[in-house]
Amino acid sequence: MSKPKFFKDDFHSILRENPSIYSWITKEVNIGFYYSNLSNLHDFIVTESIWSQLDYEVPSKEDKADLWRHSVGISGRTKIDKLKEYIASGEKLPEPVEKCEFTFLTRNGEFLNCEPAHLIIEDSNNIKHLFIKFIKLDDQDSTNSKISKRLKSLQKLKEIYEETNELANVGGWEVDLIKNDISWTKVTKAIHCVSEDYIPNLETGINFFKEGWSRDLLIKRFTNCVENGVSYDDEFIIVLADGSEKWVRSLGKAEMWEGRCIRVYGAFQDINDRKLQEESHKKAELRFQNIYENSSLGIILVNQKNNLEMANPVARTIFGLENLPEKEVLTYTFKDVIKPEYLPLAIEKRKELLAGNISNYSIDVECYHHDGRSIWCSLKSSLVRNESEDDHFIITQVEDITNKKRLERKSLENATRFKRVFQYSPNGMALVDLRGKWRNVNNNLAQMLGYTKEEIVKQTLEQLTHPDDRSNDINLFTRIINKELDTYQVEKRYIHKSGSIVNCYLTVSGLRNDQGEVSSLIGHVVDMTEQIRAKIALEDSLADLKALLDSTTQVIIIETDLNRNIRKFNKGAENLLGYKAEEVIGKQKSEIFHLKDEIEQYRSKLQTKYGESVNTNETFSFKLKKNHLESNEWTYVKKDGSKFPVQLVITAIRNEEGEVRGYLGVATDITSLKVMENSLLKAKNRAETANRSKSEFLANMSHEIRTPLNGVIGFTDLLMKTSLDENQSRYMETVYSSAITLLDLINDILDFSKIEAGKLEINEEPTNLTELCGRSVEMIKQQAHQKDIEVLLNISSKLDKYVLADGLRLRQIIINLLSNAVKFTQAGEIELKIEQREFDESKQKTNYEFFIRDTGIGIAPQNLQKIFKAFNQEDASTTRKYGGTGLGLTISNRLLELMGSKLSVKSTLGVGTTFSFTVALSNENTLPKDGSTLSSVKRILVVDDNENNRVILNEMLLDRNIESRMVQNGIEALDILENDTDFDLAIIDYHMPYLNGIELIKHIRNELNIGKEKLPILLLHSSGEDQVLNEQSAGLDILNKIVKPVQRHQLFEFFDDFEKSELSSHVNLEVVEELDLTNISPTILIAEDNPVNKFLTRTIVKKVLPNSILIEVDNGAEAVNAYKDNSIDFILMDIQMPIMSGFEATKAIRKIESSDKRIIIIALTARAIKGERDRCLANGMDDYVSKPVVLEDLKQCILKFLTKRSFEII
Repeated sequence: MSKPKFFKDDFHSILRENPSIYSWITKEVNIGFYYSNLSNLHDFIVTESIWSQLDYEVPSKEDKADLWRHSVGISGRTKIDKLKEYIASGEKLPEPVEKCEFTFLTRNGEFLNCEPAHLIIEDSNNIKHLFIKFIKLDDQDSTNSKISKRLKSLQKLKEIYEETNELANVGGWEVDLIKNDISWTKVTKAIHCVSEDYIPNLETGINFFKEGWSRDLLIKRFTNCVENGVSYDDEFIIVLADGSEKWVRSLGKAEMWEGRCIRVYGAFQDINDRKLQEESHKKAELRFQNIYENSSLGIILVNQKNNLEMANPVARTIFGLENLPEKEVLTYTFKDVIKPEYLPLAIEKRKELLAGNISNYSIDVECYHHDGRSIWCSLKSSLVRNESEDDHFIITQVEDITNKKRLERKSLENATRFKRVFQYSPNGMALVDLRGKWRNVNNNLAQMLGYTKEEIVKQTLEQLTHPDDRSNDINLFTRIINKELDTYQVEKRYIHKSGSIVNCYLTVSGLRNDQGEVSSLIGHVVDMTEQIRAKIALEDSLADLKALLDSTTQVIIIETDLNRNIRKFNKGAENLLGYKAEEVIGKQKSEIFHLKDEIEQYRSKLQTKYGESVNTNETFSFKLKKNHLESNEWTYVKKDGSKFPVQLVITAIRNEEGEVRGYLGVATDITSLKVMENSLLKAKNRAETANRSKSEFLANMSHEIRTPLNGVIGFTDLLMKTSLDENQSRYMETVYSSAITLLDLINDILDFSKIEAGKLEINEEPTNLTELCGRSVEMIKQQAHQKDIEVLLNISSKLDKYVLADGLRLRQIIINLLSNAVKFTQAGEIELKIEQREFDESKQKTNYEFFIRDTGIGIAPQNLQKIFKAFNQEDASTTRKYGGTGLGLTISNRLLELMGSKLSVKSTLGVGTTFSFTVALSNENTLPKDGSTLSSVKRILVVDDNENNRVILNEMLLDRNIESRMVQNGIEALDILENDTDFDLAIIDYHMPYLNGIELIKHIRNELNIGKEKLPILLLHSSGEDQVLNEQSAGLDILNKIVKPVQRHQLFEFFDDFEKSELSSHVNLEVVEELDLTNISPTILIAEDNPVNKFLTRTIVKKVLPNSILIEVDNGAEAVNAYKDNSIDFILMDIQMPIMSGFEATKAIRKIESSDKRIIIIALTARAIKGERDRCLANGMDDYVSKPVVLEDLKQCILKFLTKRSFEII
């Protein structure tokens, strides 16, 4: 079958070819059918019965398709089109068509529900044809009812929707393109500002939109929606009836039927407020962007995670990041730029801001610049909140305030300086406002006027100003305020609180504000009251001086100009010189009163003294130009030619600038003084002659008294060493003690007489303090040991060894105090201690404090001052029991006064006494110091029951870096040595409880079997124990013995000898045996004119050196001859002898002795005068022994030199 020319012909042809189609169509009651040739899907045929059922007239060919699409709706059209596509493609239908339901829209707007059935016929040309019949459903009325209910429900929903839109200010609109009408909801009309009965049409509705882009955009969107079904949602501007404009949002949606838009509906919303806000926000954003980019301050945005979001150019420049890439800049955090010391504050403020505790904060912090330098920044931060809690961020404004800080610091310094100057000005200072009220005053101004600061500010300036000065104040204030004056100075009177007048010098200046206007006044007030009083007093004084000058008749006062022309000539000058003032003022020079020879002699004297030429005209002013006093005796010549002596004092007269404008000479007639002076000179010469005679008499008396005493004391000492019974010993001790007491009395009286006469002087010379103290202790230790008293010498190794001091007088003081300590101590110990104190910068001297401590009877508190008075002791019983003159402490205190010191005493009855004094002495740095010696002695065992002695020994050993083990008795020592023998030396005291030193050594050697090689032993003992020790120590291999107190130099010399002994023997230690004086026979010359003293000296020498050869002579000349004729080893030389004194004999011997052998000469003298020992040494003698000579003193002196000489051994 060929394709028919017309579609309708095809329809009829298929009906003819297939009659069964009629049967299918008529099988059920239907409202009509639909036909379509599947080869032409766009064309179709609808029976007229369907149009009739839908209440439509049969449409024309042109309108048929549109009306069909409208009636069947989108749903129906979609179902038919899908059916066609499946049949044409041959695919299986997803479900039978019969199961579908079609809803037709009638002309009156009702719905007609039908059930479809389809038939497919294929013709001979293999073309498929589709027939669809529509069977009306029986429950059509029920369906319509349902639809009606649904419409009512929809109407209700519409009402709710419109109410909701009204509340939301959203209106609705609809354009029915079939009926060609438009409808607005109530809200839409309200948005357009028209009444509720307003009926819009399409043209008027469009004309509401503002001409231009809004209207053009609406027409474009609406047209596209109608033609293509494209919905729209846009914002427009409408123009209201009153001409105002409003932003609206319009949403449009098309309803299509059969591919054609039959209705457009949508919503209408008033967005004017939002758009205005958006516009405002946009402007603000633009403004922020403009500020952000062009601000003079840095702006930084940081999110809650502390990440940098933005940093404007200024912020980057502030921190030196302007040349870094954006990516690198955004890696920075505030911790990278804020210095560590300010981070805690910044972190704390940030936490408070994020927590909502504060809305913003401002801090000044020191930061790092990218180049490493420090900058100051002001950070002002606030929190910008967004809807999301996690989307808040912090905006920070950054300002570089480095210069500001620098200015603030400078301003603060200036303010502080001003405040300091203001408050502490020596004069009064005040700030006053323009109304004359005090703003501030300093203490000096308040005190000047007799008020406190709090009181004075309550007073007005007018109240404090003298009534006569108030108008002047107001006038000058006004001129400063009007800028006629910058400052003014004026004398002013204030009223003191007491009512008195305070004269002041006032300086006032105006303080200007930033606008250059005077804001306040500052005043500087100088109290001139005293100056004015002084001025008045000066005027009165000048008047008085003039009257005095005119009334002074016995003093010459002459004033001259620089050329010595006389300008003033007082009445005294007229009286004494015989000239009238008018005769000399302006007419004569001052030389008219002088002798030319005297002027020339004085000029020559000045030239010699100053070593420069002196002009005759400058004779009287030369010294004044050098600022030296010009005061001399001159001979004045009167007008009549007579002469008289004067004392002339010349002073320079200076002006206010200090320039010399003339000279003033004041001369006093000294004629009577000269007469008196000559008389005094003669008396002085007579007194000096008498004093020399007295001194010589005292020296001779000392010698004459000491000479017989020498015999008494010396022979008594010798006799006491012989075998005596108990009564004889007691008698001899009494004789000896009485002689010593008499000698002390003589010495004290001689010294006291010198002190009282002012003849005793202090002579400083290099002195070894350690040696001085050692020699002092040597003088009393034998007496102390006889009473079983321990003597301690406590001198620090840090003590300056050599000082400049009067060693003789210092030793005299120490011996006096030590002797008293021995005298008044029955048991215990005596200690001499020196401590070096601070260095006195002003005197360039070091203070040394001496302590002499004893454990004696003590002194009652009421008698502490009494003991320092001459010839006084604590009480009469003390004198009776202990003896003495009572001069010792007085003399010591007088000597200390000459040294700038005095004695101090602390005492407790029954406990003991400590005397102390402090002397300032210069260090003698030019003398050699002790060198520290490295010792192989590393560890020493010290056994001594006296704790203080152990402390002193330990300190000495530490000075040599020697470790010591200290024990207080022999039992403890034996316990230690049983387990530990690793000691290089043992120092053992003889006098100890339980086991004495000898018994301990016997146990060590015999019981413990520790020999001398394993443990060398040094024994300490008292001087009175020599003979007993020598007997008991035999065979105990004691290395050496030292008499206590142990002196530092003694101990160190022993160590040095010990070291040498070790080096020479390598291992073996040899015991040093004491020199046996019975085996040597030195030749000794005794030069002594007194037979008693000669006999005494001979006896003592024989006691010491039994086999010595003695040669005796009576004077110095015989001594020289004896030296020439004999081979002499020692000479014991008296000083005062006839023919040739001991000094003269010594000098003669020194001249003739050979250079390789110096003879030992020891001086024996009874002269107890200062410097005697030094004079002996200066005259060539080697040592000095003061009379009375006792065996022990002479023995020690001889022994000292025996070690330096080799003698024939018998």
